[in-house]
Amino acid sequence: MAKKKSGGTSIGLILTLIFFVLATFITGTVAYFGYSEQEQFKADAKKAIESQKAAESEKREERVRKVMLRIALGVEDPADRVLLVQELEPLRPQIKDEYDRMKRGLADKVPQVADPRDKTKMVSAFNWPLLSMSADAVKNKTDGGFDADTAKADPDVAPALTVPAMIGIFITKAEQADKLKNDALSARDAANKRFSDEQLSKANDKKIFDAALATIQGEVAAKYAKLDADYQALVVKHKNDGAAAADRVKNLGIADNNKADELAKFNDKVAEQRKLIDKLQEQGSGRTNAVGVDLLNMEERKGEIVRKEDGGFVAINLGSSKKLRPQITFLVVRSDISWLALMEKEESLKRNSYRQDRQPFEENPYVKAGIEIVEITGLESSRAKVLFENEPIRNPIQPKDQIFNLAWQPAEEIRVAFAGIIDLDGDGLDNNEDFLRMLERQGVVVDEYLKLKPLEFVKRDGKGMSLQTKYLIIAENPRLDQGTKLETAQGKQLLEVNAKMSDIRSRARENGVQVIDANKFLAMIGYKLPRNPVSPQYGAGAYIDQAAPPPPKKEGN
Repeated sequence: MAKKKSGGTSIGLILTLIFFVLATFITGTVAYFGYSEQEQFKADAKKAIESQKAAESEKREERVRKVMLRIALGVEDPADRVLLVQELEPLRPQIKDEYDRMKRGLADKVPQVADPRDKTKMVSAFNWPLLSMSADAVKNKTDGGFDADTAKADPDVAPALTVPAMIGIFITKAEQADKLKNDALSARDAANKRFSDEQLSKANDKKIFDAALATIQGEVAAKYAKLDADYQALVVKHKNDGAAAADRVKNLGIADNNKADELAKFNDKVAEQRKLIDKLQEQGSGRTNAVGVDLLNMEERKGEIVRKEDGGFVAINLGSSKKLRPQITFLVVRSDISWLALMEKEESLKRNSYRQDRQPFEENPYVKAGIEIVEITGLESSRAKVLFENEPIRNPIQPKDQIFNLAWQPAEEIRVAFAGIIDLDGDGLDNNEDFLRMLERQGVVVDEYLKLKPLEFVKRDGKGMSLQTKYLIIAENPRLDQGTKLETAQGKQLLEVNAKMSDIRSRARENGVQVIDANKFLAMIGYKLPRNPVSPQYGAGAYIDQAAPPPPKKEGN
């Protein structure tokens, strides 16, 4: 019995021991897994806190970037400015990075403006003073009570110009450029219209000129008919005179023989003139304008250049046998050009010139120079000074070049009259006395001229212009503009000058005197006219007698 009792106790102990071991194992296992879970929880909590901090930091960065963008756009509020100042030091790298990114995006698109803190300096419109401040300067700003009120007017917080303001500047510049473009287009259209109007006006002027030319040609043809009749009568008269002279020669000896020689020379001259008239008539009525009439003296050259000398002198083949004398001037023309070809070229240049003030023979390639006789060196030789040479390099004076002078004939005394402002220096006032002396030096007889102060005709020997007068040299008529008041002293002066010039023109027609423009006459005798002359100033004070002031009134009157 005792053995059975001992065996039952052992089993109980074993079961108890097994239960204890299992309980201990289970308790240990549970304790182990519980501790491991707590460590995991702690790690997860730490990671969550770090993530939260990173998110907060990222949120602050994004918020400050958003604030910078609003300030750059000019839509910020005072709280945004305060926030930017407060975050400048904690987030300076991030703020600097955002600023640099904005600057790169706006590169070459930002104008220069005055510095808000120093108006004498120019800075980039996107210059942001706050971002270059030191930490101490930022701290002083925040310690000084930087709040919404002070942030409103602080220029350091924002750039010099916001992006919309910069856009406004470029829009303004674009509008200005458009305006300049539109103005240029308008100016171009206006210029095109003026050109069209001028072309139309030129066409109308040509019609008027052609009509006037036809009238002149008719008048010239009538004058030539009269000249021919007078010439025939003159031939008959001189034939009779020649026969009578021949009878006298037989009875008067050597003296009468000299007279006969003179008569023979005169007859030769008559024959020569007859040839010139026949030649002119063969040229047809198309050349019987004012230029054609000049051919009587101009078609045959007066002489030619023999050689060009040093010091601006030339030698010519005219001398004492032709009664040439010093101070006579000549126009030098190319050796291969006739006077008719020269005048046709001149008319072509005049028609195609855009300048209203173009002078006769200006830029005419056929005209080379003007010369003045300074010394008679022989019967058929003289020395002359070159007054001007148009193109001494490309078109110089050469031997065989022709010389012309409308106012000089070897065996004829040229008689002229002139009227108007003969302007030799281009100032708009007359040089009539100088012109008178110039003509007299050349052996020209002035039958009559118009003196401008006092306004009167000066007549040679009290007779003035006659049938023997060859040319009326006349200047441009006074202009009576719409603004001219005829009741003023100037208006009356212009009317009186017009009347005088109309009178001498009318008398020239009655006497068969050829009318020639003053500038053309000067050019034809080798005088160099000034470029861009002032218009004739007939109404200048120099020609008007100023009325004396009324006497002062006596007391009591």
